Amino acid sequence: MSDVSKGILAATVWAVIATTPGLTQAADPPAWKAGVARVDTTPTEPVRMAGYASRITPSEGVAHPLAAKALALADQHGHRSVIVTCDIISLRRSLSERVARRVEAEHGLSRSDLVFFASHTHAGPQPVDLDEPIREGFQANAAYTRSLEDKLVGVIGAALAKMTPADLSYGVGRAHFALNRREPTSKGIKLGKNPTGPTDEGVPILRVRDAVGKPLAIVFGYACHNTTLRPDMMKIDPDFAGYAQDRIEADNPGASAMFVTGCAGDADPHPFGTLEMARAHGEELGAAVKLVLDHPTWMTPLGGDLRSAYAETTLHFAGPTDRASYEKLLGDPNQGRQRHARRMIEAIDQGRPIRKDYPHYSVQALALGDRLTLLGLSGEVVVDYAIRLQKELGGEGRSLWVAAYANDVVGYIPSIRVLKEGGYEGGESFYGSDWPTPWAEDVESIVIKAARDVVRKVRRE
Repeated sequence: MSDVSKGILAATVWAVIATTPGLTQAADPPAWKAGVARVDTTPTEPVRMAGYASRITPSEGVAHPLAAKALALADQHGHRSVIVTCDIISLRRSLSERVARRVEAEHGLSRSDLVFFASHTHAGPQPVDLDEPIREGFQANAAYTRSLEDKLVGVIGAALAKMTPADLSYGVGRAHFALNRREPTSKGIKLGKNPTGPTDEGVPILRVRDAVGKPLAIVFGYACHNTTLRPDMMKIDPDFAGYAQDRIEADNPGASAMFVTGCAGDADPHPFGTLEMARAHGEELGAAVKLVLDHPTWMTPLGGDLRSAYAETTLHFAGPTDRASYEKLLGDPNQGRQRHARRMIEAIDQGRPIRKDYPHYSVQALALGDRLTLLGLSGEVVVDYAIRLQKELGGEGRSLWVAAYANDVVGYIPSIRVLKEGGYEGGESFYGSDWPTPWAEDVESIVIKAARDVVRKVRRE
């Protein structure tokens, strides 16, 4: 049994103990308030799509609409936090920070009490950094990004305005279509299939009900890339995450289903390639949620205070970043490395600074009472982090939900194992970007320390 499976089993056993009469003292009804809102975020005109560099033309219609949803929570002391989910490949820091500043000005909500999660669909629009020059052909994407910013601010305000007495509970299910994609070969690691590689099959579930027991929101997660749909898909679609939300909302009329991506950096859905497959994966994920919700003893009531912490730390690039080092790569047989070297040389010749580090890697923790902590890591985090953090910080009646793609997506966040093995997640993906080099070997220790710090802060350790 893997470490992740052991953690899931432990969480399920705890849920049974905590909710079985005679095994523990029944908890008082938690004094929560909650509000939920949603907004359609489907582009209204053709846009450049995200996820695959081979797409060089705008989208060609819509297969399924996109949405952003917000869940506002408050404890008995009036401390408020908001969880936002969005059908989008990423929410870069420039966008999430602009939204956060506007929300703080309009609603008095601190940065630590607002967390954004991107579903990482590869069949949606490519948002752009509005602080940078807009590339040719991406004007419609710039307009989409401005509209998305306004919609996110609006949906957060709408959720805060709908606060009503509620109760919260937590459980964990399982789904099985994620497969580790780091396939070992005689030439190194390639993107493929690795059935013996680690995955996280857990499906964490947060259920929010109103005073009469009607579901308001069901937040659920899974650690798998939203890449069922491949480059030939030219219509807008949320992939399996959207179809899972459809299934859960059909099973729970009136509730909003909200998807949170786990540490999915090295996991792909299998099989993949068609809309029918995306729907099937969504059905499996939705069925996993239903199975847990249909068994009350599998859910743990959540009571206690709402506490939050947000921090940014610095990640270092491995280097070297001098012109001579990039010139050596011009003769590399890998065309991607050659093109990257030319971009870096051009930047150096134009006097543009080459980064030595990234000072804004974000980690965030929300303690939803005393029994559940939601940890949001930015970037495309590989599964090793979930395994390690659940082992170190989970258990003992204090479940840890490790999520990724939170607040900012700065590329892949490899563990030291993955970094040393190489492959796409281990560093090759950087050569398709404007980052100077892959991360340095201290990346895992820095991220783990930052995660520990925010979790222990909200747990008051």
